[in-house]
Amino acid sequence: MLASLYIKNYAIIDSLEVDWSNGMTVITGETGAGKSIMIGAIQFVLGARADSKVLRDSEQKCIVEVKFTELKDHQNILKTFDFLDPTDEIIIRREILTNGKSRSFINDSPASVADLHSLSPLLIAIHQQFDHLDILEESVQFNIVDSYSESQSELDKYKLSYKRYKELLKEKIQLEQEHKKSSEEKDYLDFQYSELQQAQLKENEYKNIEEELTISSKSEELVQNLQAVSSLFQSEKGVLELIHEISKLLRPLQVIPSIQECSNRVQALHSEVKDIANELDRISDNSEFDPVKIKTLQERFDLLTRLLKKHRVQADHELIELRDSLEQKVKIYSNLDELISNKEKEIEKVLSSLRSQAKKLSDIRIQKSKKLPGEIVKMLQALGMEFAQLNIQIQEMGDLNENGMNKIEFLFSANKGSSLKVLKNQASGGELSRLNLVLKSIMSRKMKLPTLIFDEIDTGVSGQVALQMGNILREIGNDTQLICITHSPQVASRANQHYYVFKDTSAKQTNTKFKKLDKQDRNIELAKMLSGDPPSAAAIKNANELINSAN
Repeated sequence: MLASLYIKNYAIIDSLEVDWSNGMTVITGETGAGKSIMIGAIQFVLGARADSKVLRDSEQKCIVEVKFTELKDHQNILKTFDFLDPTDEIIIRREILTNGKSRSFINDSPASVADLHSLSPLLIAIHQQFDHLDILEESVQFNIVDSYSESQSELDKYKLSYKRYKELLKEKIQLEQEHKKSSEEKDYLDFQYSELQQAQLKENEYKNIEEELTISSKSEELVQNLQAVSSLFQSEKGVLELIHEISKLLRPLQVIPSIQECSNRVQALHSEVKDIANELDRISDNSEFDPVKIKTLQERFDLLTRLLKKHRVQADHELIELRDSLEQKVKIYSNLDELISNKEKEIEKVLSSLRSQAKKLSDIRIQKSKKLPGEIVKMLQALGMEFAQLNIQIQEMGDLNENGMNKIEFLFSANKGSSLKVLKNQASGGELSRLNLVLKSIMSRKMKLPTLIFDEIDTGVSGQVALQMGNILREIGNDTQLICITHSPQVASRANQHYYVFKDTSAKQTNTKFKKLDKQDRNIELAKMLSGDPPSAAAIKNANELINSAN
């Protein structure tokens, strides 16, 4: 249940703290005293849009905090949102800072607005004036039937399958679109792939050919120079011979340590120069000028250069990657017919299962909601609608949608002799208000929400009808914590607790305040609601009788 509400610096509320109890609580007060502001603050802390305009003092932050206790499944709820806490309560706090930004906390852990939106429906439901118009919507009528027939789990399973079905249809459409344009693109892709495939690409080939061509273009000059160098190295009295002679002359003198080191270095030099000479000879032998080979290399180089420019890449490894990618696309285009056929088979399989699920869901709705119209009519008659009739038509349609295979219509008549017609074409505003209350009463027992808030749900009714409406609200409060804002003394007389909201103008700024009424104050407040301020003696007596008749 909602155990407490704390509001600071919100609209005309300076600071307000209210402790709530089980049962039915009513809130009364003059129009504009701040009842709706309190509802707005609760909606804000539960995720409604933040607006810095609500700051009473723009130099201080706004704080709204609610505490929920006596929650049977609160730990499972917290685990769902990763807010693990060993306590037996859920505290939600939201702030608006002076810069207009807001921040939220659940049990002192930072939370997102999305977390608040997901969590709040599990804790509280707020029904405001004109919400009765919602029952004209087919989606709301589906919710009513599913809640009453306890078919929500089957509906959830169906919706998962329906989502998968829609995804498969989307995938099939995408494949068909690709197939449609494949006739235009496939030939071009085939040509591109064939060209790259026939090129027999090798990684680093372009760089290697470029280097080889550079060498080949200077091969004649290269051979001549290398032969001259070889002669200098290896001819009589050449470099190698001279170094060898030096080594021989130094060998007898190696007994002198310093000369031995020099001799060793000369021997090492001879070995190094000999290796260089051999390497240059090898290069010279491989650098024979070959016009045919150069032509072949140049043609290959030109082909690779053209492919690089054509496909706007820098290296041959990128051409290889492009070739492999094109190969996959060509295969996909070649396999599109098969892919579409497989997708159609998968869709048919899911659709068959979906139809079975829809039929099961429909059967549950039809069977388990049979008693609902009778319950509704009985309660409407208690609210003064003696000749009310209601029928809920659940038809099975051929097409499937996110709600299954059913079409739901609420048929209604309020007057004797009138035929049943679609609800939105038949019921007046006052009749819809009473029907709305009846449905919320029935649904509250089914859904077992911890807390309900009704904001002027009794608008448009008075007298005995209002008294009966108060009795229904009292019954709701027996099972669910109910907080009801009302202008009806008959409804207010049925409450277990009564708060009076008023504007305090004693300070410089107007401030909204809450006062919990004791029995005497409550009697006076109901009398004022009956006859005005000051209340008449008859009104005080009538108020006392109203209160006593509820106990």
